[in-house]
Amino acid sequence: MPTTPESGVHVRADAYSSIKRIIDAARDAFSEATTTRPVTLKSIASDARVGIATLYRHFPNRDALAAAVFDTIYTDEVGPILSAAAERSDDPKATLLNVAEQLADIMYRERQLIASIADLTALVTSLLSRSDELFGSYLREAQQIGNLRADLTTEDIPYLLAMTATAITSIELTPAQRRRYLALLLDALNPAQTSLNGPGSPRSEDAMSG
Repeated sequence: MPTTPESGVHVRADAYSSIKRIIDAARDAFSEATTTRPVTLKSIASDARVGIATLYRHFPNRDALAAAVFDTIYTDEVGPILSAAAERSDDPKATLLNVAEQLADIMYRERQLIASIADLTALVTSLLSRSDELFGSYLREAQQIGNLRADLTTEDIPYLLAMTATAITSIELTPAQRRRYLALLLDALNPAQTSLNGPGSPRSEDAMSG
């Protein structure tokens, strides 16, 4: 049985076909949307050749549909970068920068789509968290050779990338400017610039005991 990308739930072939047509139609509609030509769920259902009741059965609201479309785009465009990262981890900062840049570029390009997502940062964090196993092995290897700060955890990476990419796309920047500012923000992951002053860090605990 096919599996829907946004939920991982197995569905019947006919239902999967309907879901795919709805997501494809929504993806086209959001990419072509303008302030004078807004996206409606009714028009998406029509373009997908399904009834509006069928659309609502699979996607109860606009946010759920927009999230499913973003999930598909993320899988298509960020997935290959993560797959490549699994094969080589000699430059972790460059890989993280590439992922953050790809996310930021998608968010900027899909501005009409992400405007319909209630909590974009939470959604992106959730999508990135699917790669926790990859990030974990990648992180440990990078820390062993001194390329990433020692206090960074596997759980930190999805949050850091999601917050960084989401924040940078809230400002009107050129692609070159986005990459530059993303690189500057990710410099915080450099062990040479580590400042262990956060709650629970060795330095903060020493300061309190002193």
